[in-house]
Amino acid sequence: MTICTHCGVELDNGLNSCPLCGRNPQDSGEKPETVMVNPSEILQQHKKENRKHLWELSGVIAFSGIAVCTLVDLLINRIPGWSIFSDVVILALWIILTLFLYAYRRIWVIIPALLATVLTALFLLDRITGGTNWFLPVGLPLTAAAFALAGMIGLLYRFAHLKGLNIIAAGLLLSAGFCILTEIVLDKFLNGFLHPRWSLIVAVSVLPVTLIFIFYQYRLKKGNRLDSLFHI
Repeated sequence: MTICTHCGVELDNGLNSCPLCGRNPQDSGEKPETVMVNPSEILQQHKKENRKHLWELSGVIAFSGIAVCTLVDLLINRIPGWSIFSDVVILALWIILTLFLYAYRRIWVIIPALLATVLTALFLLDRITGGTNWFLPVGLPLTAAAFALAGMIGLLYRFAHLKGLNIIAAGLLLSAGFCILTEIVLDKFLNGFLHPRWSLIVAVSVLPVTLIFIFYQYRLKKGNRLDSLFHI
């Protein structure tokens, strides 16, 4: 084994560059073109390479799936049919994966991009079925409400002084409100009138659980942080 004279790491025989510091292990005066003296920089570079490889692999799988579905549909039906639905869904999922791989730290970028991707996919699926029948009255409001709910939970977690069971309680309340909105939108679209049933049952069932969480959080002063509560 060879010992690097700069950082002391053991190297395999025949290596002309240390993988930790980037220098020639035998020449103390040589300066490499790119020197990474911090191990965290090496780990970060490995993460970038892994993200790139995962993105490339997911792209190959996604576009292979699109090609296979389209080819099978053409061989059976002579014209594109059901494969258009699968192609739109696969492409949307690949775009969403790309956003999570390369923009996961930029919330102001990933949230609008995710919303635009989902809405575009829903619009295309509605158009494929023969018109814009359900996108505007159902798909658009429910998708916007779901993203608004996720955004409110994220903002609450970021700016709340206590980050414990109160976050879960708020999420349950917002989810109950989303269920009520979902039933209202579906009733109006399918029946033309409002008659909430199951969503009210969900809301009534969720209410005592949220009150218990809030009491446990603020009255007993326990579980101030979710990461410590669940040992994350």
